[in-house]
Amino acid sequence: MLRNDFDRSVADVGVTRSQWALIAVVSRMPGTTQRKIAELLEMSEASAGRLIDRLCADGYLKRTEADNDRRARAVHLTEKSTPMLERLGEYARENEKRVFRDFSEGDLAEFARLLEKLRRNLA
Repeated sequence: MLRNDFDRSVADVGVTRSQWALIAVVSRMPGTTQRKIAELLEMSEASAGRLIDRLCADGYLKRTEADNDRRARAVHLTEKSTPMLERLGEYARENEKRVFRDFSEGDLAEFARLLEKLRRNLA
C-alpha cells in the first residue's frame, strides 16, 4: 500500500517505481555495479540491466569502467538526475509525514524496534 501510494504521488515525475528505486540505490552508492544493484533491489541482473539501459538512454545514468574489475561497469548518476532526486526526496518526506502523522515518538521507536527484530529473524 505504501509503494502504491507513493507511486500515485510521484506519477508526474515520469519514472516507474523500479526506476526510482534504482536511481536511489545509485545515489547512495555511486559507481556500484549492475550485479550489486540487482542484489540490493532483489531482481535479476538482466532486469537491472534493462532498467539501467533505459535510464542511460533517458540521460539519468551513465556507465563507466569499474575501477576494480575491468569486466564490470560502474553506474553513476548524471546531472539530469539531480532535480528528479530532489523532487522524489520531497515527495518521500511529505508521504512519510502524512503516513506517520498519528504516531507518537514512542510508537515510532517501538515500530523501529519491531522492524529490526523482524530483519534479524529474516537474516
